[in-house]
Amino acid sequence: MSHTNKFVIRTYHRIPVRCVAYYLGGDFLGKGTVMNLCRNGFRVLGDHQVVPGMELVVRLTLPDKDEPVEIQRVVVRWVRGLLFGAKVVTMSPEGEERVGTFLSSRLRAYCASS
Repeated sequence: MSHTNKFVIRTYHRIPVRCVAYYLGGDFLGKGTVMNLCRNGFRVLGDHQVVPGMELVVRLTLPDKDEPVEIQRVVVRWVRGLLFGAKVVTMSPEGEERVGTFLSSRLRAYCASS
């Protein structure tokens, strides 16, 4: 099986964060820290090994509320040890709105401090 690695320039910025996330694979539950986040992906330092192409369910705890955001389907894009990048495939409209609102407020705070 061959993998083609293509370099892709992002048209968006990931926002640095520190959020707890639980990720569920077929037969395991991992816990990690989300290091950066955007509307359609994030980077996680986790405690359970994943592989590129693996599909996960993720519960992300944002610092704005106690209730986590559930992301029904993400795909692991790359892995370096226990660090991995994930692309959001399916999230509820409520989850999308909450993540968008959180990111907008973080971006405004960042721009105001610059």
